[in-house]
Amino acid sequence: MSNHGCEGVADFVDKNRKLFTVISALFLSLVPWTQVSRSRSLLLMVKPSVFLVAIGLGTLLHLSLLVFNILAVWGLSVISGGKNSIFSREQNASALVLVASQKTLPVMVAVIEPLRGAFGESGLLVLPCVAAHLNQIILDTFIVNFLRPQDNSNNVKVA
Repeated sequence: MSNHGCEGVADFVDKNRKLFTVISALFLSLVPWTQVSRSRSLLLMVKPSVFLVAIGLGTLLHLSLLVFNILAVWGLSVISGGKNSIFSREQNASALVLVASQKTLPVMVAVIEPLRGAFGESGLLVLPCVAAHLNQIILDTFIVNFLRPQDNSNNVKVA
């Protein structure tokens, strides 16, 4: 049996990578959207100050995870060979710290849903998660742009 069909699909996906990225993001956004939509009437009653505190706490959580993971990667570097460690390479350390510090929105929703309202309406609980996720993306974009090499001669785009 030939693998030509699989190669055709792989080529199609490679040629349309941006489209598939957008489609994936849209489908992932539908998960929290459905949660939030179920609680629309309750969302309108949320005080803006409470929402701002939730956003601040989500940002503080992400910053705390960044600091913790910076220290953890530094410790891994020290115990695994110092300057010769794979963890001491700036690109590896930066990638590991960022990825380990991020909490994805679908995971947050997956944690909230099984609670079945034990801590409040799930649609309300998802709202600060959405805000924290957006803050995380914005903050990490600034961090990545700060860490990336300033030589743009290779035309590599950083998302």
